[in-house]
Amino acid sequence: MTDVSGIIVAMVTPLADDQKISYSRTDKLLDKLLTYNINGIFILGTNGEAYSLTEDEKFSFAKHVIEYVNHRTQIFVGTGLNSTSETIAFSQRIATLNPDALSVVTPYFVPPTQEELINHFEKLANSVNVPIILYNMPGKTGVNIDPETVAELSKNPNIVGVKDSSGNIENMRGYLKLRANKEFGVLSGSDSKILALLEAGGDGAIAATANLLTQNDVDIYKYYQDDNLKMAEKCQSRIEPLRKILHTRTTPSALKATVTASGINVGPAKDPVMMPNSDELEDIDRMISYYRTNNII
Repeated sequence: MTDVSGIIVAMVTPLADDQKISYSRTDKLLDKLLTYNINGIFILGTNGEAYSLTEDEKFSFAKHVIEYVNHRTQIFVGTGLNSTSETIAFSQRIATLNPDALSVVTPYFVPPTQEELINHFEKLANSVNVPIILYNMPGKTGVNIDPETVAELSKNPNIVGVKDSSGNIENMRGYLKLRANKEFGVLSGSDSKILALLEAGGDGAIAATANLLTQNDVDIYKYYQDDNLKMAEKCQSRIEPLRKILHTRTTPSALKATVTASGINVGPAKDPVMMPNSDELEDIDRMISYYRTNNII
């Protein structure tokens, strides 16, 4: 049974210098992440550049990651596309790899109504035999999955949770209040809200900052579970220098640059996204030095 809780890493997709997926770099990043007490790895999301990869590239990458990890942690795979039919077809294809769950972003560009979202996700959930995690990212898609919509979708036994990247804690509280049962997981996709969501009764986070700050992010969850709120707050605050860097560039170029600066080369971002310039790289190096000096990485 899929465990929708704890800290799940929203992993970047390592590329070679020619912009093709690098499986050797992927393995090195996975080796690092698997040394920590994470509760899963989410591939092919926003920071995984799913929007810029072909379906064949995504399938091959998912196959490699699932086989390499070999049940050492859970693997969630992003399969959301822009129409219901293509999302179902691609999700069914990924389902043959037996991931632990599919994370499915809402259709975008022409924002669906809430009724259309329910229709979209119900048809998908009833067409695949892998659990579905809803992915709410209104800043990119133009549509919010409202709490009342999650209340309805959470009744479907194959829809097991939601990742909320809205940054709106009231929206997340709405999910918690209206979800059909406590087994339906509510995860923060906004790393600044990990502790706030836990305090509201949430279940964890799918965190991009965990590519670099893996132990720190795990510790937010651990300390909260241990009722050590002071340390949980300290770990939450430690994310801010990295978040400040991440907001200086188009996603995920700054994140990839920080991971590479820490010693795990994950390559460039996909064009047209450009990597940080020399001044920005100096800021990244200073941040990495700060984290190392303070034993955070």
